[in-house]
Amino acid sequence: MRCPSCNKMIVSQLSYNAGALTWLSCGSLCLLGCIAGCCFIPFCVDALQDVDHYCPNCRALLGTYKRL
Repeated sequence: MRCPSCNKMIVSQLSYNAGALTWLSCGSLCLLGCIAGCCFIPFCVDALQDVDHYCPNCRALLGTYKRL
């Protein structure tokens, strides 16, 4: 894509952050009895986290994809 900030053709750089789906998954696992640390597995799974897209050249935030 073309970065709107620096106007160069780029492939966005991804950053994963814990979002609402991550916390809901953690709470659900905790309620199901996974309290021995297994409830923290959603924080290690990228598919359950929100994604921020950054320009690798100018480090501008291009957008955020929220899972929930």
